[in-house]
Amino acid sequence: MKKKLSFKEEPPTVNSLNEAQALIQELWEKLRHYEDKLSTSSKNSSKSPSSDGPKERAERKKLKALVAAIRLELNKVTRANGEN
Repeated sequence: MKKKLSFKEEPPTVNSLNEAQALIQELWEKLRHYEDKLSTSSKNSSKSPSSDGPKERAERKKLKALVAAIRLELNKVTRANGEN
């Protein structure tokens, strides 16, 4: 089974520590948004269980994969910045 690439573009480059910190902050905010969206379901909200259709379950699966990919990339970047 061939793995689908999550990111088609190269990560953005930064020229200073301030730019790197701003980029990391932006990515963390996006990650929080995705995690919040991912965590909303019939199990933890007022939504009825029948409202979680196949489309929503598939969307949650995609979001989980996206969140995992973002976390992996952020860890790579923060480790690389820590080594410099």
